[in-house]
Amino acid sequence: MLRNKLQLDYKAVQIILPLDYEHVIEKRDPVVSFKEVIGGLRLSKYIKTSKKGRQEYEAEVMLELILFGYMENIRSLRNLEKACKTDIRFMYLSQGTKPSFMAFQRFINTKLKESIDDIFTAVCEYLIKQESINREVLYVDGTKIEANANKFSFVWKKSVIHYQKALQLKLTKLLKSINKDLGYYTELKDVYEPQDIEGICFLLETQIEKEGIQFVYGKGKHKQTIQRYYEGLREYQSKLNEYEKHLEILGERNSYSKTDNDATFMHGKEDYYSKTGIFKPYYNIQIGVSDEYILHYGVYHNPSDTKTWTPFFNSYYSRYGYYPSYPVADAGYGNYDNYLYNLNHNMNLSMKYVMFSKENEKKFKKKRFDIKNMRQTQDGLISDDGHVYKYSHEYYDTRGEYLKIKQVYRHEDWQESYKVQKIPKQITKDVVLLELQAEARRLLKSAEGIELRVRRSIEVEGAFGEIKADSNYTRIHRRGKRSVETEIGLVLLGYNLRKYHAKKYRILH
Repeated sequence: MLRNKLQLDYKAVQIILPLDYEHVIEKRDPVVSFKEVIGGLRLSKYIKTSKKGRQEYEAEVMLELILFGYMENIRSLRNLEKACKTDIRFMYLSQGTKPSFMAFQRFINTKLKESIDDIFTAVCEYLIKQESINREVLYVDGTKIEANANKFSFVWKKSVIHYQKALQLKLTKLLKSINKDLGYYTELKDVYEPQDIEGICFLLETQIEKEGIQFVYGKGKHKQTIQRYYEGLREYQSKLNEYEKHLEILGERNSYSKTDNDATFMHGKEDYYSKTGIFKPYYNIQIGVSDEYILHYGVYHNPSDTKTWTPFFNSYYSRYGYYPSYPVADAGYGNYDNYLYNLNHNMNLSMKYVMFSKENEKKFKKKRFDIKNMRQTQDGLISDDGHVYKYSHEYYDTRGEYLKIKQVYRHEDWQESYKVQKIPKQITKDVVLLELQAEARRLLKSAEGIELRVRRSIEVEGAFGEIKADSNYTRIHRRGKRSVETEIGLVLLGYNLRKYHAKKYRILH
């Protein structure tokens, strides 16, 4: 009987001692390259910890798990939790702990959000030193990544201003009726503030209390005149507050999303190619690449790349303490303000301007009255077909970051019939901008400039291709600019770590 029982309880599994995971992992596994970079940096020093409250997971362990997760394109915290239980590499990094997805979420929100910039800088500085990355050149470009927001949750600045103006007229009309029917004397204005309405409502409340008027609601109930006026004022006051809040959130932007107030509605590439005319909430992500590594990034509200140049390089200087000698970018960045910014910070004019690629085309050469196709004389301009424009005056343009001085040339003998022939009455010349473009053209057309332009398209477009197409990162998961910056920082750190591993074994082969 006893023998039969032992046979039934027998299991063909041997008891083994706990594994030392380090000896099981292959030497060419990405986690080995990961530990090479992260292991000696002591990144936990950038994370604030507290001994108060219940005991937390080790900051260094949590950080390594999250960073390696992003290196392996595991961006879902639930999948990260699962990997810590099933993937031997994550078990090795976790040192036997099994954090839940909520533990990762709390760590990112309370600890990592404040230190992601320092961690990104520390990793990049290690790579710059280890890989001898060229710090003199930075290839810059941007892309729009869809925000985690409803595409029908838009608020448009023009609409808000229109409704706000209409409400001011309604308020004036209502106050005139109140003055007439209740015998008040309320000062009428062009623009009313919410506090103005509050003062009038206080007067009505005093009269209502004094006369003992009871407000009535519901079908078949007759509201007294003073109740209707009071409720109308409160409704308009609420709308005034709503419009002011919209304008405060908008700032200089033309739109925002109610789901994520920091996201702006823009046209993406999908719409650009298919011509759908659909706006979606996006963030404008700018990156700077050198020797295939992303050394800097920025998250911006505005759809135009042009306006990101100054804040991008201001933050680049804050990160590294120097400016690159050659910031290389496409035609979306080469304008007057950005060129002058470069000169003021000892950077070369290595960004293309709008018509750089088309200036030698036949179609461009046929534009008789383009300033670049006209002949300059001592006191005027002459077109190829003999139209003469004499210097008239100059004026200052203060709309940008830097002052512009523009010269105006008027046609000597302009006739009404010239309107049909599209011959302009006057031509404006920006002397400084033309000189800046000539300097940029000289550099970009040189052998050095051609090489820089070729490398830019390879490095930056290659980085975005790997992140968006290969890694399938086409939509941001978090909401709010600070949280989005944290997420983008983690995604780009994951990219750099993958690149380090790939380049290491590319050299070995």
